[in-house]
Amino acid sequence: MKKKKSKDFLFILPAMIVVGIMTQVPFLLTIIFSTLRWNLARPDLPRVFTGFDNYTHFLKIPSLQNVPEFYSILWQTIVITGSTLILCAVFGFLLALLFDHKIPGINIARTLILGPFFVMSTASGVIWKTTIFNTTFGWYGYFSRLLGAWPIDLLSYYPVQILIMLFTWQWMPFFILVLLAGLQGIPNDLVDSMKIDGVNWFQGTFKIKLPLIMNHMRVAVMLGFVFIIKEFGLILVTTAGGPGTRSYTLPYMVFMQVFNANNIGRGSAVAVMTVALTLLLVNLLYKSIKKQNERYA
Repeated sequence: MKKKKSKDFLFILPAMIVVGIMTQVPFLLTIIFSTLRWNLARPDLPRVFTGFDNYTHFLKIPSLQNVPEFYSILWQTIVITGSTLILCAVFGFLLALLFDHKIPGINIARTLILGPFFVMSTASGVIWKTTIFNTTFGWYGYFSRLLGAWPIDLLSYYPVQILIMLFTWQWMPFFILVLLAGLQGIPNDLVDSMKIDGVNWFQGTFKIKLPLIMNHMRVAVMLGFVFIIKEFGLILVTTAGGPGTRSYTLPYMVFMQVFNANNIGRGSAVAVMTVALTLLLVNLLYKSIKKQNERYA
């Protein structure tokens, strides 16, 4: 048996080597770059090893009155990602319930609701910014003036709220897809038993169906978290991180450090901290799923 297992391992070894090279080597290089003082705008300056100076530059708090900008951007990332996940989970579940019915045109509706998930972030961002939110040529500006109100630039006054709305619009179809698969996996016998026992809609939905698909919910949240926290294109083409840094996220901060400030070391340090935070939270979600499976095993 042990000999057979060792031979089975050889079949997946090439795939493991390729995946390791494609994922871990770039990450190790990023860690190495994060320990250097390396300015692309000054090729005459040597690359100097600085240890953890790039990390302490962002993490060190000189005083309560002088908190580094990194912490406000970290908080913005948590707010945007967390709010999007909550909205996607709540409305995704409710819409999945709606689509879990055999009614005329349901297949067309299911296809259309998945549309935003397949649109490129940059393309959808340009459409929302120019066609909808533009105060002069967009729908928002047109209908505001039609109602007698003077439109304000929503992307300037409410950048975080707008990004949360756009992220929810883009990623909610993914939640609907996963949760709908869970709902359709519930046995018909159980649904018929609920009707016979006189279970009302609220009890059947939130006390029976929702607990049965909680693993699907956790998987959707875990994958959605990975997808949403790395979102970059939508921010770039809509708010560009502004006004100021009010709509920065950690991935956007990496972009600005590397391509605007030309600082490879500090950009790499932020990237490493972002990956570490993502892995930590994904690990907690995975343990939650595993613990739930063991409880009902």
